[in-house]
Amino acid sequence: MRKFLISYAASLLTFIIIWFLIPYISDPSYSYENDLPNIVGFIVILIIFGSVLDLIVCIIGEVLYSNIKQCRKFRVGIPVFTGLALIYIFILSLFTITSAYASSLVVPIIIGSLAFYVVRRKI
Repeated sequence: MRKFLISYAASLLTFIIIWFLIPYISDPSYSYENDLPNIVGFIVILIIFGSVLDLIVCIIGEVLYSNIKQCRKFRVGIPVFTGLALIYIFILSLFTITSAYASSLVVPIIIGSLAFYVVRRKI
């Protein structure tokens, strides 16, 4: 349980950091001040949506990591966890009303899933 919580925390932190950095990477002059008057509300929404999404991916990842023994090797684990993230994104895009929300989560979910795998593997 301790290993899962540490891996989940690393994945969630990576998910949130990447989600914050994507607008700045694509447009360095981008500012959240123009879009969001209440940054505290944005952080609360980000943590709520991010933590739920990331928790589901991490639970599925933990089941895969425990049941597929070859996942401990990088050449098998990285494609499995990348595929897990892509399948999860596809399922998420089927159930969301707008694809803009789902498309903004593609990179954070993939990077968060890989962060979970790398941290889980090293512990």
